[in-house]
Amino acid sequence: MKIHQLFIKPQPGLPVQAQPTLQLLRGYGIQDDASAQLGSPRQILITDLGTVRHFKLQPGDLRENILLNESLGRWESGQIWQVGGALIRLTFLCEPCVYLNTLQPGLAKRIQQQRGWLGMVVQSGAIAVGDPVRPTVHRLPALPHDVKGRFYELLARIPAGKVITTSDLIVALGVTPSYYRVFPTFIKQAASHLPVHRVVAIAGDLFAQSMPEQAERLRAEGVELQNGKVPNRYYWSAQYFHELGHFYPEKEA
Repeated sequence: MKIHQLFIKPQPGLPVQAQPTLQLLRGYGIQDDASAQLGSPRQILITDLGTVRHFKLQPGDLRENILLNESLGRWESGQIWQVGGALIRLTFLCEPCVYLNTLQPGLAKRIQQQRGWLGMVVQSGAIAVGDPVRPTVHRLPALPHDVKGRFYELLARIPAGKVITTSDLIVALGVTPSYYRVFPTFIKQAASHLPVHRVVAIAGDLFAQSMPEQAERLRAEGVELQNGKVPNRYYWSAQYFHELGHFYPEKEA
């Protein structure tokens, strides 16, 4: 399996541009790409030539970053793949969006879960067209493909004495801002053992109406409120949203 083409997205909403090489940065994504962001699980989109041809598309139409010459096959979340000189952690399948319907009417519905895999860079390195792509023996925990599942998976990992804002949740879950209105429902439906009190609003405001005990529970963990808000020194750092491990690319025999 090899890299057939590479693409970079210079700005959100604009078409991707073909590139002969890309520089991948650990925990951040593709250098100079619009999707590069610390803590995001959707730093890179990988798809294959067979999918592009099956849906009668052109390379780059799916806004992929890496187009492979062979089928993705039975890839799984948590796998670590070596791509050229870099390592990528597979996170979850890329969900179809309404943009796809601008390419073909009804494409978003037809393509379902075949758009490709999203991933994070776990080891920096340069990649180029023609580079080999192969699985490694390394693995990290799998992430749920559904947003609600990812919300609860992330929630369980927020350490005591730290909080995550809803704006950081957007990044950590890899979702659009439309999910702001869904978070209160997720919080309400969370299992009792999950630390929902560690979720705060954008500016550190508490969810006092839905969680009247939130302030007390945070204080018990050493969080000192200021004017009823959580100061940003208690914010969970984006570098810890998702595990990157410590792996190194293998040298070809």
